[in-house]
Amino acid sequence: MKDFSHVLSPFSFGSLTVKNRIELAPTGYNMGLFSGEGTAEMVAYYENLAKGGAGIITIGETPIDFGFSDTGRPLVNLGSDQAIPYLFRVNEAVSKYGAKLSIEIQHGGRSIRTRSKNIAPSAVYDQNEIAAAQAEHRPRRTLVEMDQRMIDDVIESFANAFLRCKKAGLEMAMLHGAHGHLVAQFLSPYSNKRTDIYGGCLENRARFAIECLDAIRSKVGKDFGIEYRISADELVAGGMHPDETIEFVKMIEDKIDLLHVSAGMCSTEATTRYMIQPMYLPHCINVHFAERFKKELKVPIVTVGSIATMEEAEDIVAHGQADMVAMARAILADPQVVNNARKGRSEDTRPCLRCWKCNGYSGRMLPIRCAVNPKLGKELQIASMAKEATARKVAIVGGGPAGMQAALSAAERGCESVIFEQSLHLGGKLVLAAGVEYKQDMRRYLHWLVGQVTKNPAIETRTGVCATRGMVAELDPDAVVVATGSEPIIPHFPGEELNRVVWFGDVDSKVADVGEKVLLVGGGPSGAETALQLAREGRQVTLADMGTAAEALSRWIKCLDLELRQNNVVFLFEHMLERITSEGAALMNRSFERVLVEADTIVLSLGFAPNKASLQEFEGIAPDTYAIGDCRKIGDVLQATHDGFNIASML
Repeated sequence: MKDFSHVLSPFSFGSLTVKNRIELAPTGYNMGLFSGEGTAEMVAYYENLAKGGAGIITIGETPIDFGFSDTGRPLVNLGSDQAIPYLFRVNEAVSKYGAKLSIEIQHGGRSIRTRSKNIAPSAVYDQNEIAAAQAEHRPRRTLVEMDQRMIDDVIESFANAFLRCKKAGLEMAMLHGAHGHLVAQFLSPYSNKRTDIYGGCLENRARFAIECLDAIRSKVGKDFGIEYRISADELVAGGMHPDETIEFVKMIEDKIDLLHVSAGMCSTEATTRYMIQPMYLPHCINVHFAERFKKELKVPIVTVGSIATMEEAEDIVAHGQADMVAMARAILADPQVVNNARKGRSEDTRPCLRCWKCNGYSGRMLPIRCAVNPKLGKELQIASMAKEATARKVAIVGGGPAGMQAALSAAERGCESVIFEQSLHLGGKLVLAAGVEYKQDMRRYLHWLVGQVTKNPAIETRTGVCATRGMVAELDPDAVVVATGSEPIIPHFPGEELNRVVWFGDVDSKVADVGEKVLLVGGGPSGAETALQLAREGRQVTLADMGTAAEALSRWIKCLDLELRQNNVVFLFEHMLERITSEGAALMNRSFERVLVEADTIVLSLGFAPNKASLQEFEGIAPDTYAIGDCRKIGDVLQATHDGFNIASML
């Protein structure tokens, strides 16, 4: 059993002691009201996360008021005393599990997207706003350079927000000085072009943050913990970099109790991936910043950035790279991650895919959801579900992610299930999705899901069996769940006899040979990810799709386009494959102009079609028959997982 003695040991900072060195990093949640009040859903959500064992539970970024700092999302408004009773309830729920509740307090400044007029240190527009204005054919939002009265008002609002947290019973809170929000905008020469006492040299640019911290401390006193979140490196030319950031922290480290070290800035798309890393980047990506800061500073250091397992967290603390470890998506995917490590059951911890689904929901002002944890954000609904199912035996046709999740969720409700899977192994499309080399998180999830199913005594698996109506009827099931997935769409094209065409699934699984020059037809997520893998292997890749660039981007995981461009993938949007040629392929654009692309191999990724016929085959065997996953509607892991869970809740 792995030794977690370092990361699970208590840790003291300021006047506080926490039970272990794991902090839930702040994430969007969208469970407040647009009026700025909290909800019962919010209380239940954070209580469930605290139940999992982390030492600190941090509520995601919360505005100091709903004036100029309004984020336009259903969050708690710290500019009003109405926030106090809701934070009290969350703190009460979290504290009973021995955790400390914190909250990330921020002001978006120039980066707010929901207002027509924003305040900022300087009227310097961020790159995201410039791009959005161009795409939406509108003027840029008005930026107002803050005068002294505005500066004083914002500082007072920060201090009052912290004071409201203390009145609610919290013992600590986090000042968000990272990621290009207002405090960071003052500090960074990239966004601060002022010529007064708040601009120019580092001492002047640091003045706003220092005045905020002094005002906060004067309100909350010495017994309240202040955590400061910073970007060690903003990762843009002309921004803050580690040397100068360390010099700044030396100015404030006697004013704070913890330093939360991140990287990047939200106002520039290219650096967002270092704030919230997609699956294309390695784990523990920002730890090297924390390690350097710990060596050069005296304030305790928290590290963050795709720390996906408790094993990784233990190694970080054991090797002295940081004092504490902040994990977000790993805890959202399985709130019991800390408890499982403590009890020697880490193999039962559900892995995170780093698929950005959670961020996608919160970014659209929706309550948070998770691709692999169908219970996240639904804590109140689940609490009201009946514990026992009426169905006692369930036949599940198909052992992909939807079928396996249905079996696991049905087992929780007291059902016994039999899974029929025609291939020799469970997994379905997950096996295909996990084939790309850099998708280590998907492989971990596939291994976990299959392991949970095969060791569950309430689930029988019959692999290598193509289920028939007779086989299923012989079980005399109370319900039949059809999860037979989908089939790839592989059209015929003139010239295919030249044997240059392969399917992307065969490429990902290394069944098909691929030449040095590749044309990949189909710009959906699967095709784009295959294109990235081939490009990383050194091949010359052209990615063609019938849709527009905007349509493709809407389907891709965040930052995939940047990864493709950095690996020299050439895009041909609004182009359709017409025929295969001896040199490569001929494509037609929307102006009916023919484009010839030189290629050794043409890789097709043109989607899937639902296997709907199987539903009719098994209809009527049991009182209830359900279709889930791709055979119901082509979707992704989130749809499959939630389909399986939802159907099980109806049994």
